[in-house]
Amino acid sequence: MAGFGASRLFALALAGALAAALVLLAPAASHAQPDELACGQEPGNRFFWVERAFCDLPRHGPDRALGVVIWNHGMSGTTHSWRAPAPPAFRILQARGWDVIMLKRHHAAETMAGSTLLRTVQRTLEEVAAARKLGYRKVALAGQSFGGYVSLEAVDTSPDLDAVVAFAPGVRMGGPTGSLDPSITDRILRRAKVGRIAVVFPKDDELFGYLPRGESALAILGRRSVPYLLLDETSGLTGHGGGVTGRFALRYGLCLADFLVADTLPAGRFTCLKVTDEWSVVRDLLLQPSAQRPSMLREAAAFPAPVATLLGPRWAMLADTVVLVALVDGGAGQLRLLYRSSSGLGSGVFDAVAKDGRIHAVLSNRAMVNLSADGDSGMLTWTSADGSRSVKAPLALGRDEP
Repeated sequence: MAGFGASRLFALALAGALAAALVLLAPAASHAQPDELACGQEPGNRFFWVERAFCDLPRHGPDRALGVVIWNHGMSGTTHSWRAPAPPAFRILQARGWDVIMLKRHHAAETMAGSTLLRTVQRTLEEVAAARKLGYRKVALAGQSFGGYVSLEAVDTSPDLDAVVAFAPGVRMGGPTGSLDPSITDRILRRAKVGRIAVVFPKDDELFGYLPRGESALAILGRRSVPYLLLDETSGLTGHGGGVTGRFALRYGLCLADFLVADTLPAGRFTCLKVTDEWSVVRDLLLQPSAQRPSMLREAAAFPAPVATLLGPRWAMLADTVVLVALVDGGAGQLRLLYRSSSGLGSGVFDAVAKDGRIHAVLSNRAMVNLSADGDSGMLTWTSADGSRSVKAPLALGRDEP
């Protein structure tokens, strides 16, 4: 297995054999059929399973899709890492013709990192083979943290891949309390045979000791004859999870889509253009398909101020989260608020009250949202359920889509 080394491969294989008797293991069950890709599955006694990333968006299928992305999530000890959604940026890919699926792992088997790495790489390559057999024209691997490292190891093992996208890739040597060895990732970037490479190294990556990594990656990739997209510590992204945020999707989601979709690209660094129509990105991220979307309020005569000045879809950037809000007519004089966020937290349609010149609503996670007519397009204030944190941001007006 290229990229592992004989001694390392033996050690991982031995760990895998021992773990097989101790942890939950599923049958080889790959090649998932569409009805087996339901969102929100519970792991049961499986170590691996596969889900669609965005079940509210149509699946294109191998005949019509531009390609398929196989996403690997990160690892956080024995917490339920598999509950983490795919990054919002990949929703843009799904909306623009790709299929995105997630390979998930049971948290109960994550304590033996070496065994998990080998088995996850192997299972990822099984999903690659299954996608090729189904007829997908392009297959890309992507992942965050441990999942990003798995994706790199997989492309280093198999040349039959069109692209890899790795957000803050890495694995701690010596277990959860060990340190990052960046030379491992650098070695893969030097030799991996893959059509195109995208890597993201946010600034101040606390999980890996705040170690700068972009400069080394640039030196390596700059010497290779391969198209690459590198977003380093100067990209405006912060923290270990900087690539899986709404901020990343808004700034770089279209760039990532263009990088992956283009039929041909010259070797060298791919340049991201400035986003001139942010609403088009917000629409793909958060506006539901028309058949699933509640009817937005168009006439405010029956409601007190400031409803009339806050009609239509609006969006805001709350810290690293993109939020969409719109007033909805609940019937019988009832005002409601559509609230959707790139994190998925609190999203839904909620009863709202217009009082004291503001619109108030309580979300499903008990966080409180206030809308006011301050500024050009209004102001959004979000307050945590316990009142300990409050974030305020100006609203921008979106277009009322059909």
